[in-house]
Amino acid sequence: MSFRELRDFTEIMRALGYPRMISVENFRTPNFGLVADVLYWMVQRYDPLVSISDNIETETDRVNFLKSIAQVMAGKARINLKTKNLYSADGKAVKELLKIARTLYRAQRVQVERKEEEGDATPFALSSKLADLKSTRSVAGDITEIGVKLYDLLGQEEELREARRKALLFLDAISSNLDSRAEHTHMEQSIRDAIAAVQENVKALERQCEEMKADKKSLEAKIKKKKSELERGEKRLRSIQTLRPHFMDEYEALEQELAAEYEVYLERFRNLDFLEHELDKHNTAEKEKLEASDRALKRLQKRLRDDELRLFIGEQDVGEDGEEAKRGPGAAPMQRPGAAGGGRG
Repeated sequence: MSFRELRDFTEIMRALGYPRMISVENFRTPNFGLVADVLYWMVQRYDPLVSISDNIETETDRVNFLKSIAQVMAGKARINLKTKNLYSADGKAVKELLKIARTLYRAQRVQVERKEEEGDATPFALSSKLADLKSTRSVAGDITEIGVKLYDLLGQEEELREARRKALLFLDAISSNLDSRAEHTHMEQSIRDAIAAVQENVKALERQCEEMKADKKSLEAKIKKKKSELERGEKRLRSIQTLRPHFMDEYEALEQELAAEYEVYLERFRNLDFLEHELDKHNTAEKEKLEASDRALKRLQKRLRDDELRLFIGEQDVGEDGEEAKRGPGAAPMQRPGAAGGGRG
């Protein structure tokens, strides 16, 4: 950030009619509230129909606000804003704000010039106004620079006030007592002390220069040594790159042998995988056959048990018919075991 950019920004915002006063000191320290207010005002000035939330209470709200501003200006004015610089809200943000401010200022100037061309048909009056505008702009720049210098000088007033007071007292003492030599002696002693201090500083600087020269020589020697080592290393590298190692023939033969063995391995692996697949299919088929034979055997056993049961029931019926024939027609029928006594226990 330069002072010229700050000055241009304040002047442009004043020309655009920004309601608040903006000074150079507003951006010495981060001031996100001012940056957000300026951004919102300029975006509304550019397009009043844009709807953007001006809530900047939390960090998330501030980030969303800057993203919305950047998206609107990129889509409508093709102005790329760096949100990181805007979020810093200091001198870096002024560079981004100037992009929008200059666009609005150019548009305003074009509009003003069109109105002047429509209202004043004489080219002489227009040229005189342009000349006045240039002179006014240069005078405004000079006033701003002088104001900055004055501000810097006033900032040093706290430090210089005491020294100025002592100097005035000393001059009053000299003027009031011209015959006395005490003040002159004090001045001469002060000048001698200043000269001695300057000489000491000169000697110290000379010693530093000598030390720096010695360091320079040692560094040059080290650099020369490192360069020679680097050249030797590069030569050694080139010689190694051109030579064929003695083990390369054996390496290539082993590589070919490895490729052949790998082919054999792949073939055997595929065969083994195929045989395992066939074995799984065979085992599955055998298992299904065993299960089918088990089911058939169970069905056969069940059918045999049913046949035996039917045969057993038929023999009992034949035996009962024979007993009844032996007893005669008037005899009472025999009861089955367990049928007497009113049924099962």
